[in-house]
Amino acid sequence: MTQFTDLVKKRRTSYAIGNNTELSNKEISDRIREVAREVPSASNSQTTRLVVLFGEDNVKLWDHILDVQKNVLEGAMWDMFSGVMEGAKGGVGTVLFFEDRDTVEGALGKNERAEIYKQHNNANTQYAIWLALTELGLGGSLQHMNVGFEQGFDKSVREMFDLPASYEMIAQMPFGSIEGEASDKEYIDDNERVRVFGE
Repeated sequence: MTQFTDLVKKRRTSYAIGNNTELSNKEISDRIREVAREVPSASNSQTTRLVVLFGEDNVKLWDHILDVQKNVLEGAMWDMFSGVMEGAKGGVGTVLFFEDRDTVEGALGKNERAEIYKQHNNANTQYAIWLALTELGLGGSLQHMNVGFEQGFDKSVREMFDLPASYEMIAQMPFGSIEGEASDKEYIDDNERVRVFGE
């Protein structure tokens, strides 16, 4: 088994995260920059933008998201996700994943296919960063709070960190030291997931 396969297997969703790491913020952000630079994108369009938040900026983000989501989520959904959001404040930081709409339009056009390509670009980056954090011994989860450019849901986050108006937030990845075991993962049959012809 290769190191890459080991890393893929090791990566799990970690909601119980903390701030217990000897890594510096710079070591983490340098690794994120290094990996993000090498992620493939459609026609090398390089449309994805990342914002990495540490310390009080991380807490400020999740306090804001909690405040917004309390008016959106109800009952069991609030019970579950409020815990995730509170937990995110206690982690090392959060990676915010954006697509620069100006770059998307300039490199890929303004059509349905461009929308597909930008989502692929962002997903590639999300997974690569998640693996990079795993390699550093950190856990994380992928969240989709306050997303919705056309509806203006992510405008307040752009304003909070003085980001370009063209940035469309796609996801958040709070990360930190792993403070609890990941839940059991169920798998569908490998032959249902991957069909092979001509073997």
